[in-house]
Formats: sequence, structure tokens, C-alpha cells
Amino acid sequence: MSLESARQRARLWLLQAKDDLRAARLLEAGGQPAQACFLAQQVGEKALKALLAAEDRDLRSHSLTGLLRELGDQPAQDWQRQARLLDKLYAPTRYPDALGDELPADVFGPEDAAAALEAATALLDWAGEQLT
Repeated sequence: MSLESARQRARLWLLQAKDDLRAARLLEAGGQPAQACFLAQQVGEKALKALLAAEDRDLRSHSLTGLLRELGDQPAQDWQRQARLLDKLYAPTRYPDALGDELPADVFGPEDAAAALEAATALLDWAGEQLT
């Protein structure tokens, strides 16, 4: 893939992450914190995949900590807290049986959504800065 194609692909990942962030904020405001948490995880994942896409690298992982490791030691160290917070939300907010007999909507509250959105926004802002 050419450098220009890789940059275009990265731009698409970043634009989708921004759109997901807008949707996550609407869900948070609408009282759906579990759904906001899931979309926040997606924002972080897509932001990191944008950085990897710019280098025409593998995008198959859903683990933010794994994606960070792919980006190198310093990003993995600098952004570990945000990645770990969001990684913990992937399965339990996505699957109705991931928490046993509890629905995600009954487990995740506004404070979870706020923390997830803060972490996702930080990763997205950083990724955007790296790509400009």
C-alpha cells in the first residue's frame, strides 16, 4: 500500500472514531451508560488503529493495550491507564451474558461512562495530534 493510501485509511479510522465519540456522548446524556462505555472502547480502539493504519500495519486486535504495544514502548507506557480502563469494557458491555445473570445496563452507571469517555477522548485527541 502506498503511503498516501495508508494515510487515507488512517483518516477514515480517525473520522469513524470521532463519529463514535459523538454517539457515545449522546448515549451518556440519554441515560445509557453501558452503551456509552461500549462505544467509548470502540473510540479508543479506532483511534489506535488509525495510527497503525497510517503505517500500513496489522489492525486485527481489539485489545487497546495490545495495539499500544504495536506502536512502541513509549506510547504503551504513556497511555496504558486509558487503554486498560477501556479494555475492561469491551466484552462486559457488548455481550448480554458476559456478566452472568446481570445485564450491562444494570451494572454500568454514569460514573463508568464518564471515566470511559474521558479515556477515549484523550486517546482520540492524542491520535489526531500524531496524524497531523
